[in-house]
Amino acid sequence: LLGFFRRYQLSDQTFLIIVAVIVGFLGGLGSIGFEWMVEGGWHFFFDIIPDLVGNPKWLVILIPAFGAIFLAPLIYFFPEEAKSDGVPATMQAVALKGGIIKVRTFSTRMLASAITLGSGGSAGKEGPIIQIGASIGSAVGQFFKVSGERMRVLVGCGAAAGLAAIFNAPIAGVLFSLEVVLGEFNLHSFSPIVISSVVATAVSRAWLVHGAALKLPPYMIFSYWEILFYAILGIAAGVTSVCFTKSLHGMEKLFERYAPVKTHWQPILGGLAVGIIGFFYPQILGASYTPITQAIQGDFIWQTMVALLALKIIGTSFTLGSGGSGGILYPCLFMGATLGGVLGNVFHGVAPGVVSSPGGYALVGMGAVLGAAIQAPMTAIMMGFELTNSYSVILPLMTSCVIATAVHRRLMHHSIYSQALVDKGIDISAGREMGILTNLTARDVMNHQVSKIPGTMPYNEVMQLFLREPGNYLYTTDEDDNLEGVISFQDLKEFIYDDQLNGLVYAKDLANTDVVYVTPDETLASSLNKFSYIDMAELPVVAASDDGFRRLVGVITRNELMKIYRQEMLKRVMIET
Repeated sequence: LLGFFRRYQLSDQTFLIIVAVIVGFLGGLGSIGFEWMVEGGWHFFFDIIPDLVGNPKWLVILIPAFGAIFLAPLIYFFPEEAKSDGVPATMQAVALKGGIIKVRTFSTRMLASAITLGSGGSAGKEGPIIQIGASIGSAVGQFFKVSGERMRVLVGCGAAAGLAAIFNAPIAGVLFSLEVVLGEFNLHSFSPIVISSVVATAVSRAWLVHGAALKLPPYMIFSYWEILFYAILGIAAGVTSVCFTKSLHGMEKLFERYAPVKTHWQPILGGLAVGIIGFFYPQILGASYTPITQAIQGDFIWQTMVALLALKIIGTSFTLGSGGSGGILYPCLFMGATLGGVLGNVFHGVAPGVVSSPGGYALVGMGAVLGAAIQAPMTAIMMGFELTNSYSVILPLMTSCVIATAVHRRLMHHSIYSQALVDKGIDISAGREMGILTNLTARDVMNHQVSKIPGTMPYNEVMQLFLREPGNYLYTTDEDDNLEGVISFQDLKEFIYDDQLNGLVYAKDLANTDVVYVTPDETLASSLNKFSYIDMAELPVVAASDDGFRRLVGVITRNELMKIYRQEMLKRVMIET
């Protein structure tokens, strides 16, 4: 297949679209496999094991903790791939690692999340399947030996495929990939991501009998005065998303600092806490959409929904904060449905002639809390539309989602995903801007013509060389071209006519030996970062070795680096237009 692409020299866009079909197909299969694993895990932990021990009611308290025992080896050997939500790691890979995701991420994340969710962990399937799909996209990209922007696009294709297949929502999958994973929208990446999302959805529909993730009644807005109530819902949803974000990341810090056991055993403590909650409110266990449907249909009294809202925040914080593997999208939908259900009942009691049905607020609340938490209102709006297939839900969704997102942004500077990275000291915003320079190295742009002089060169010869040569820097080296120091003409200007230094001062006396340099394989992004804290127009390129020698092989100039940056930016703009 790789030979076919090379033989026919396909255009970049054609190549990406063809490969996007492969990623979408594999992403759809991965989603199906993950669904089956979660269902199998639930059957094992909640059907087979209880039957073996006589099905005592108190057993539900221990099942999440028992499942976490199986999770411990995965966290011990593969902590990065097995813990928490996989979306932040995917965002980091796209922004800072050129889209490279370890191949083992696919199997590790799938198994860890299936164990967590199958044993009743309070989390969602969507986050893991997004990373699973992204890892498939990265693996396919590595197989075809692509790099740079192509690799990022394929990771985005995989993420969109995973979400589209698990939710049966192809448009939401596309928007999530663009808004959250890639953090940008351009036509070059849009088409392949759409193709992957469509293919994955088709595969999912062909294999999974249930079709849509939610079975919802048709929604109709009763009066456009309700928009005011939906605005209030948006404010409440924004506050709820902030509470969830702070609770989740606060719980992570709590376990990191004060847990009495090692990291790989911590999910057992979290599982025990979730089990206790689940004994009284089993609706918070696992990732079943039944409680959400019940909230929308009005099957719960408002007091129950208040309890479920609070306990879902606490339960999910325990599951993911302790190191369990799962996503936050489903919990956000759960919280939004219960929050909307409560407020819908309140609004209906206050203005029964204006408010049509509390269930509509539960539906819109799902999108509002989700959009606010992940700071992706377009994804949330389109997901709500795809789940209902009703255009009448758009206006309430737009109102609540935008307001909720603004409230969250006002109260917190980061989404629930980016906050996880910030807590680790990782800034992906700079990485997205610098992504253009991460695909090129100093070797690609360095100038091999370097002004080298011996350290024993007299002062007058150094000055004559400066006046004769066009450059402003001379590099002192030994007989093997190992870098010893750098002389800047700027530093010697005041001594240019001082003849008293002849015979007294040599090049080694003028050189600055504390030299900042780059290596041939260092990225231009790293080189630009070094230019930011030194006052030099060029940097030496040094082939460093383990024995301490630094052979000077070239120089890289600030002007050349910025020229390359502008050229790559122009290429991106031309691709987008």
